[in-house]
Amino acid sequence: MPPQLTKDQQNIYANGVLSSKSSSIDKRVIEIGTCQINEVGLENFIRRIILEKDLHLTDDVEFNLNERGILYKWKDVFEVERAYSQCLGISERLYQCHSYTYESQKNLIYFVLEEYNQRISTWLPGFKFHVIVFCHHDSNNAVTKVEVQYDQMSFFLNCIGIMQLHRWFSGNILTPFAVSWMKLYKATGLVHPLTFLAQIGLTIWLLSKLLLN
Repeated sequence: MPPQLTKDQQNIYANGVLSSKSSSIDKRVIEIGTCQINEVGLENFIRRIILEKDLHLTDDVEFNLNERGILYKWKDVFEVERAYSQCLGISERLYQCHSYTYESQKNLIYFVLEEYNQRISTWLPGFKFHVIVFCHHDSNNAVTKVEVQYDQMSFFLNCIGIMQLHRWFSGNILTPFAVSWMKLYKATGLVHPLTFLAQIGLTIWLLSKLLLN
């Protein structure tokens, strides 16, 4: 759920003052705007988008890739991206930026990154994916830290071309079953973390018995 605006922020929006093109915005106010950037390749995109706030890159950075890996050099970030793109059969990545937001007091920029992954072969379907990016900079406008967050399972399901199958199975089989279980669980009047954990333990025990036998 999005954060609620304060009365002051509501007044600013209502008066049409808050705009990414306005130079008279109070520095305490979050600045939100569209960022019309279309680039091919991660390095081109990063070097283009930092110009929106006159930022620059140094050799060093803390690049957190979805809590699955942290890189400390920009050259490693770009090299790793190119290598795993080849491993996953991605020939080209087209990037666009949405909901560009800047909090000046925190030296923080965040936005939604839309990427279209074009594949090396026709039997590998191309796919669109969305990532949330948090970018921190210091007082010298040098980018110091980048955090990238995304649904990793969905990304790899798209890569191997079974995302549509997964979506159908989740929507037509798994979800109705989960809803029915939830209704029965609520009807018992025993909804509690301990009973929930007990059900998980019982399910694992039953599955192990079935598989081993």
